[in-house]
Amino acid sequence: MTEASGKSSNRPWIRPLPERLINKIAAGEVVERPASVVKELVENSLDAGANRIEIIIEKSGAKLLKIVDNGCGFAEDQIEVAFSRHATSKISEFKDLDCITSYGFRGEALPSIASVSRLRMVSRPADADNGPEIIIEGGVLQSRQPIAAPPGTSIEIADIFYNTPARRKFLKAETTEARHISRVAMAMAMARFDVGFTYHLNGRKVFATPSNQELGERVATLLAPGKQFVEISGEVGPLKVHGFVGMPDMVQTNRTGQYIFINGRWIQSPVLSHAFVAGYGELLPKGNFPIGALLLTIDLDQVDINVHPAKTEVRLSRERDIHDTLRRLVWDALRKKGLAPVLTVPSHGAKAGKTDFAQQNPQQSIRIPGITQAPTPNTELLGNLYNPARPATSADSPETVRVDTSTGEIISDIEMSSPPGALTAETQFSLIGRFAGLYLLLQSGDELLIVDQHAAHERILYEEILRYVDRQSGVAQQLLFPVQVELNPEQMGLFEEAGSLLNASGFVAEHFGGNTVRIEAVPSVLARKAPEKTLLAIIDDIVSLRESGHDLKKAVAQSVACRSAVMSGDWLTDEEARALMTNLMKCENPLSCPHGRPTLIRMARSDLDKQFGRI
Repeated sequence: MTEASGKSSNRPWIRPLPERLINKIAAGEVVERPASVVKELVENSLDAGANRIEIIIEKSGAKLLKIVDNGCGFAEDQIEVAFSRHATSKISEFKDLDCITSYGFRGEALPSIASVSRLRMVSRPADADNGPEIIIEGGVLQSRQPIAAPPGTSIEIADIFYNTPARRKFLKAETTEARHISRVAMAMAMARFDVGFTYHLNGRKVFATPSNQELGERVATLLAPGKQFVEISGEVGPLKVHGFVGMPDMVQTNRTGQYIFINGRWIQSPVLSHAFVAGYGELLPKGNFPIGALLLTIDLDQVDINVHPAKTEVRLSRERDIHDTLRRLVWDALRKKGLAPVLTVPSHGAKAGKTDFAQQNPQQSIRIPGITQAPTPNTELLGNLYNPARPATSADSPETVRVDTSTGEIISDIEMSSPPGALTAETQFSLIGRFAGLYLLLQSGDELLIVDQHAAHERILYEEILRYVDRQSGVAQQLLFPVQVELNPEQMGLFEEAGSLLNASGFVAEHFGGNTVRIEAVPSVLARKAPEKTLLAIIDDIVSLRESGHDLKKAVAQSVACRSAVMSGDWLTDEEARALMTNLMKCENPLSCPHGRPTLIRMARSDLDKQFGRI
């Protein structure tokens, strides 16, 4: 008997969890970061029938999030009930889950948020003389009293995660959290373009939109002020689409400019995002993504939104059909706009990306930023193109060539000769030719070197820009007239985060009110580029690189270097080509570009002889 009692005492005991602990566990799914709180509270305001919503953020949400609306408000006897778990006015029985038209319905948001913050809410219905004020800290009611207030609801969330240090520790930098909040604010404003939104971030008004605005005007205001968008409109089967998408030249290197909504709800769907991009066909360069907002209306019985507490994931019963229909509607709208792909043939006076044309026009060389100070014309038609004692012969290999970026050697299944010596700044090179307007052919002793001129120049500029940033001494080219560029809120958040590094690299750019940035100078290596387009492209690059794990300084340097480097088809004089190779060999890592691609490959004479069966 005693032995049995001892065994039972060690048995795990099942018991209900306390309400406060339940709410904290739920908060882990509902409240991922400050942006999640903004989304949940704005959705509550919309469900309350508000047509004016104000979002106020301090210290990117870590200090304060405040949402003010003019909705129906809470009755005095309902305000405490609202903070009970799974208490909601949206549904009442099982069948309601099949026809959800509201944003919220789970009854988890308010108790979850209150359990990990200091919350104060004041709410007054329009037909009441005053409204109740309720204060909750860490899920515990602190006070409740009537207070004078305007109609509607005001809710303040202070010190989020103050009682869960582990969660607070994993919040990202203020500027990162601010970007997430800005993206949510923009999404909610586009989902309900009939509602007026005002968004303040860290004491600055980011945007203010009027009530009953047209969708196209709302999208343009938030995504690309002053730009032209293409309207998408159509109805096929259970799907109705209305939206506006950017022209093919309004692209980003990431998907953050894509907003997709189903029945007014902002959702994340890889399938629908793919349809959005696929609708452009071959109008987009590889690795670029369009911007825009697509509002999809789908029969309620075709959509399941009860997938995750965050309510950003959905299941569609006819996902493939919806994908194909959306892709076709986007493509048809672009085609009607006259944006079909066009093959353009360079005129006689234009620069073609072909080696033979460039060889016939050696004077039309370009200046290489960071390598040459001015163009050096070559007065001899073929000059010293072929200098070596004996010419080398090359042939296309039928096999895939792999390159070791730490040595520059070709990795092949064929037995190679002894490893070639290391390339250094003292290695002697002879330029023997060019191929496809991109590759430089050089000889060093018994080796043939094939150099990617873009990758090589990118490596040189990347290391140079990193040094400039470390020394805060970027070389700037002053613009004759300052340029102003309008950013969307998310881009503005990134500019504020990366502004000091951009200026250290050679930009002179500063906030100029609202979401406008004033550019007074650009890095000298970018002097030939349009400053406003370049800044926007660099910001988009940085977003993609940060998502890939790059730190901010290297992301800035990598983007500026890539945008500045010579491109395929840019003709280099012999002197410029040799200078490029000399500077490359002085780099800390000369054998790969910042993206990890090889800058050159090496082929020994003996390896060529083996390929041709000579030995």
